[in-house]
Amino acid sequence: MKIKKLTVPLRFLVSAGLIFFLYRRIAFHEFIAVFQTLRFWPLLLFFMLLFFNTAIHALKWKLLLQADGILIPWSTLTASYLVGTFFNMFLPSNIGGDAYRVYDVARYSKRAAHSFASVLADRLSGYVALVVVATGCGLAGLRLLPNSGILWIPVIGMAGLLLVIGASFQQRLIRWILDRSALRKAPVIRAFALQLLDSVNQYRKAPMLFARVLLVSFVFQFSVIICIYLLALGLDFDIPFHYFFVFVPFVSIMESLPISIFGLGIRDASYAYFFTHVGLPEVYALTLALAYVVVTLVYASSGGIIFLLRAPSRTSPDP
Repeated sequence: MKIKKLTVPLRFLVSAGLIFFLYRRIAFHEFIAVFQTLRFWPLLLFFMLLFFNTAIHALKWKLLLQADGILIPWSTLTASYLVGTFFNMFLPSNIGGDAYRVYDVARYSKRAAHSFASVLADRLSGYVALVVVATGCGLAGLRLLPNSGILWIPVIGMAGLLLVIGASFQQRLIRWILDRSALRKAPVIRAFALQLLDSVNQYRKAPMLFARVLLVSFVFQFSVIICIYLLALGLDFDIPFHYFFVFVPFVSIMESLPISIFGLGIRDASYAYFFTHVGLPEVYALTLALAYVVVTLVYASSGGIIFLLRAPSRTSPDP
């Protein structure tokens, strides 16, 4: 319990410490000078692609829910995703946004465990695609990496994900633990866990679902690379696309680690590490990281507006 209470302050310290260390040497007017070069059309394309990413993420979520017999309109899930993105920006971790998504779907389906399973599967499939893309892009652009040893980051990540996925498929072992552990005296938790396992079974029975979900996840990861490239174009950075193809997946892995607040500090350090290696001035690399946070904040604010405007109806929408 004490460790959990310390988690958020430690994340704040990591983010604050890295931000202070990275930005202390750069004058504010230098950032303003770079920001003033921001062009409209690449930025507009960036926002359009962000919405596309949200929409395909919602499509993946819809596929997972359908496998469990939960039918919710794509538009409703897209709105829920936007609200979740808003909460992710302002809460100490992604758990806040995911918790809202679970709650929002459970309002309609009355099946909290299955809603939780869909969000968890959505997250895991996204991470699988990310580590695969990072490994593939890293191998393809090995000579561009500052250090070839960083290829171990996605490899270790993949090993961990396979371990988690493999463990979730060991139904007999998990059910045996549920029947013989102290959880048998907690019927609510035990029932929730069993329903969660039922959802995993539904996913296992649909191999085409697995293929579609991964396909959407790969499209999302490649679109993230294009997003960052468009943002760099908007800032008038003259950097070839293949550098983003190699570097951005590694940045995405680093900022997803649960050791900072919304990746602040970690993201900035990663951009500085990779892009200064290919000759981009540090102030430009840090401005790219800062611009990403600013424009994402603007985009995520639409989720806050949706949250305020959505009717708190508990009736199930027409699928």
